[in-house]
Amino acid sequence: MYRISFQYMKHDSVIFRASWLLALCLLLIAFSLPAGAQEKGVYTVAKLSVSMKAKDAVTAKKRAMALAKRQALDTVFRRIIPFNSFDRLPDVKAAAIDDVLEGFSVRRERNSATRYLATLDFTFSAVGVRKLLSGKGLSITDQQTEPIAVLPVYIEKGKINHTGRDPWRSAWNGLDLAHAIVPVRLARAGPSFTMESLSGLLGGDVEAFVALRNKYKAEKLVLAIAEATADGQTLTTRLFGVDGVGSVTLARNEPVYKRDMKTSAKRAAGITLAVLEGRWKLVHSPAGVAGVDAAPTWLEVVVEFAGMRQWRDIRARLVKVPGVDGLDVKSLSARTAQVAFEFPGGAERLSKALTPHGLSLHGSTESLILRSN
Repeated sequence: MYRISFQYMKHDSVIFRASWLLALCLLLIAFSLPAGAQEKGVYTVAKLSVSMKAKDAVTAKKRAMALAKRQALDTVFRRIIPFNSFDRLPDVKAAAIDDVLEGFSVRRERNSATRYLATLDFTFSAVGVRKLLSGKGLSITDQQTEPIAVLPVYIEKGKINHTGRDPWRSAWNGLDLAHAIVPVRLARAGPSFTMESLSGLLGGDVEAFVALRNKYKAEKLVLAIAEATADGQTLTTRLFGVDGVGSVTLARNEPVYKRDMKTSAKRAAGITLAVLEGRWKLVHSPAGVAGVDAAPTWLEVVVEFAGMRQWRDIRARLVKVPGVDGLDVKSLSARTAQVAFEFPGGAERLSKALTPHGLSLHGSTESLILRSN
């Protein structure tokens, strides 16, 4: 509940009293608006950089704005539909883009006689964007998740760079993290976070990871690690931690062209954010792997593990899988547990749903075995 009070001197002017009444009404309207009405969320694209060269400055700016609007709309499209549907995106005409564009703002801009450079923000109509996608049979997921914390770690010459000015952190700072399907809050490692600390985490030190989550007050924390190879031609990146889907451990290599680490880091960070968004959409989209129209199936599964600590970890991940309901531990020994639960669509769909959580299903329907990857 909001309490609003005004104190003002008595005034005979009708205009004076009306102005206060108008201000009160506007405040009440603002407080009564739902959160989604106060911010555009995934339909806003911020920090979009554009550069264009033409015969003169006016032409360069005109072409740059047209390109930027198209890129911004494409960003929104790719945020709200599954990655395996990108090839079905509509080819939208320039006039139609203008129809769904609600506004834009300029963060920075520079121009010369023949070039225009700018960093821009765009906001699109949610209804208009959905209409452009209608009739394509695309599954739309446009509700943002709870934010997660990402800790960028840049390894340089065998040590963690703590300056905060390295190309990897700069790349993350340049992303539009606030409007992603999975909003990101960047954390920063202090000097006490060493290579030994990192090795312990990657080696499976659960207590150290819990302590790190407590330090950053983040239940969902992902380490985004980047290190260039000795020859400087490849940037190796790795994700490790827990996001909105579950445990995540992924690695990839990004080629570094002409030793341009800044550009390579920017490209790798963008792909990493897209991976985090893609994991969420894979499981939580209306047409996700669980299958909203599938009938619940009662499954009995044998869970294999190395010890009680791993069993607790597997159980915690299993109950977070969307669709898993009514988990019942029928028996528990030092290395196995027999569990039963409901899941829509049966074993085949369960196998797909387990993958983002670092779990895998083996065997036949009559003898299912679940393990940690």
